Amino acid sequence: MNKCSFLLLWLLSLPLVNAQLQSPEKFLGYSLGEKFTWHHQVVDYFQHLEAQSPSLQLSPYGSTYEGRLLQLAFISSPENLKNLESIRKRHLNNSGSLEGVKNTDKVIVWLSYNVHGNEASSTEAAMQTAYALLTQHKEWLEDTVVILDPCINPDGRDRYVNFYKQTQSAPYNSKKYAREHIEGWHNGRSNHYMFDLNRDWAWLSQVESQQRIKRYNQWMPHLHVDFHEQGINSPYYFAPAAEPLHEIITDFQRTFQDQLGKNHAKYFDKEGWFYYTKQVYDLLYPSYGDTYPTYLGAIGMTYEQAGGGIAGLGIDNDENIELTLKDRIAHHYTTGISTVELATQNRATLNENYQDFFSPKNAKYRSFVMEGSKDKLHALADFLNQHEIKSGFLNTETTVKGFDYESQRDTSAKFKSGALVVSTQQPKGKMVQVLLEPFTQLSDSLTYDITAWSLPYAYGLKTMASQQALAHTVYTPQQATKAVPKTTAYGYAIHYESFKDAQFLAALLKAGMGVRQNRVALTNSGVYWKPGSVFILRGDQQKNEDYTQTLVEIAEDFKRTLHPISTGYSSQGPDLGAAALQLIKAPKIAVLKSEEANTLSYGEIWHYFEQQLGYPLLQIDPDHLEAALEEIDQLILPDGYYYAWADNDWGTQVLDWVRKGGKLIALAGAIDQFLEDETFSLQSKEVAEIDKSRIPYGEMERNALSSITTGSIFPVKLDPTHPLSFGLERYYTLKLNAHAYAFLDEGENAAYIGEDTTPINGFMGHNVLENQKESLVFGAESIGAGRVIYLVDNVLFRGFWYTGKILFANALFY
Repeated sequence: MNKCSFLLLWLLSLPLVNAQLQSPEKFLGYSLGEKFTWHHQVVDYFQHLEAQSPSLQLSPYGSTYEGRLLQLAFISSPENLKNLESIRKRHLNNSGSLEGVKNTDKVIVWLSYNVHGNEASSTEAAMQTAYALLTQHKEWLEDTVVILDPCINPDGRDRYVNFYKQTQSAPYNSKKYAREHIEGWHNGRSNHYMFDLNRDWAWLSQVESQQRIKRYNQWMPHLHVDFHEQGINSPYYFAPAAEPLHEIITDFQRTFQDQLGKNHAKYFDKEGWFYYTKQVYDLLYPSYGDTYPTYLGAIGMTYEQAGGGIAGLGIDNDENIELTLKDRIAHHYTTGISTVELATQNRATLNENYQDFFSPKNAKYRSFVMEGSKDKLHALADFLNQHEIKSGFLNTETTVKGFDYESQRDTSAKFKSGALVVSTQQPKGKMVQVLLEPFTQLSDSLTYDITAWSLPYAYGLKTMASQQALAHTVYTPQQATKAVPKTTAYGYAIHYESFKDAQFLAALLKAGMGVRQNRVALTNSGVYWKPGSVFILRGDQQKNEDYTQTLVEIAEDFKRTLHPISTGYSSQGPDLGAAALQLIKAPKIAVLKSEEANTLSYGEIWHYFEQQLGYPLLQIDPDHLEAALEEIDQLILPDGYYYAWADNDWGTQVLDWVRKGGKLIALAGAIDQFLEDETFSLQSKEVAEIDKSRIPYGEMERNALSSITTGSIFPVKLDPTHPLSFGLERYYTLKLNAHAYAFLDEGENAAYIGEDTTPINGFMGHNVLENQKESLVFGAESIGAGRVIYLVDNVLFRGFWYTGKILFANALFY
């Protein structure tokens, strides 16, 4: 065959190749917006695009708790895709994460869809956007790499799509009271464990987030967009963001958001579509899909389309305008394409300013140094390592000058060798500041989420923020400990100082081992044992003669060092056979799933047991509660909005069960149901009424801030002798509402806020601040033979308050 013939055949084949690349409509057999697309169909469509286009490359990055695929689609020119790794490394050189030739001519845009499963229009728009980039905007792809995540939350999406397909009328009904617009209690917004994945970017409590962040940190794009939906009456929202913006956000990041907003507005104006900017959606809380990328140098944005789980295929809003799925797709498609367009046009400017963001000059603090138990320090170092933030440990005891987190003033203090050091003089130094700084600077207290999250408080650590450069040894993950038992030992013990110790305790109980805990301090076998230490004594293992093998395996799993106990005779304090060493019964625990319970809190408890503590949990609903009470020892009530105790259908039977020896653990809002019942000693502290009659209408929303908190952190006074306080050297509570409760007259006030009611981080309104003085944080009371545990604040909030996890374990086992 001669060259001319070959060329002719090649040219003739081109239309055939293009003809094989199908639009979503052609591939799926229906127009986008006519019905919702299941996740597996979305996966199939992107596999089709990869098979038929040299400009799209799929890259799986994991799977969900329910086993659904998570994947990225890289869209660029064929030449760029061949050199993708080279482009990635050159781009990371711009941040200082790698060293070498910097990127000046390529722009990286990351588009994330459907983080909330029932905000389902965005995944539909993702398919249309990918197809358009491949067929209509090939010229952009010469200089742009688009990373497209079609569905961050496939479990939630399919939960919603299944619900809608099962309840939809034919044709669909646009009346918002129709069944197809009313999801159930566990709706499609959240993931399997009912977590909001859009609040988990920083905390990484969920497997979807953990897998995604590894890939995100490999790219750290110039722009990141998180596509969302909001109430059905709202116009479309896009950048620029509202105040407050965190102080580390650069002038360029602000300015470029404004440029993007104007570019979007051009297209929306042409169609006559309504939109708004600079309101509601701020850039402060670090665990969002807009803020987390922003703190890593990106132009991070959320785009909000009217819709959500209520919207279905079409719904009449309050202005009697029908909002259709086709409308929602069109709007998200438009802003997605507009984003890529403007990024491509400004690639040189984006690269230049991206490099400037990562300059460590003018850092507010140079180092953060933290002291506490070895496990707590390693837990925080492990967490930071997931974000590829470097840390290390002080080489020698060092006097550090700086801002002291506990006294809230500039001072000097000694830190022991082995204290954790995190420097801001690294590529992710600004993220270090955001996560560890002692207080968050607020340009406006009217915010979309919490205003306090500082991790040294969450981990209960002695901390200093300093301008000193501190010599330290680079952190490496803890190595497994080889436990070598003495067969003649009277038993073994470990100190109880961390959540890792709580996990170890849970594993021992689950394995059927006898475990004791000392209620008072003692010295035995040459070791001082604080209250709450864990003792595994040979005399308690009558059912398991070869208990040491099981004990060693569990100790090695949790990297615990076993201390041999040579005798039951203590040199100080009670002997090991005394009543002060109480045998811990392996409890049978249930959580009550009621319509009044907050799904997020319920999911936090569920996830805590299955994915963190590793201990069995029975999930029950009120209809089966009576039978379950005969089998369980403890019942957990999640945060929520409950009826008064006397009005609950199940209140009487639960109270009878408590009186017979059951333990009831009430979390946050669940405790309010006890306030009007004389059986319980819990009492609220009432806030004085404020005259609002002369407040102008336009100032009402802002005036309401004086009576709320938007997430604030308070230091807590602990009773170190109370079992709820075991393992908590210091404790700070994260208050999510302004409710305050008096000391228990007939109970045990294990922790409380003292006379100083100034939050050390975050905002609380002045009208309710004084009410926090001498208020309960956590405590307990006996009712008959049973116990009620009151946890005033949600100690498991979003899975990141480390000391809260220890406290919750204490409530269960002690």
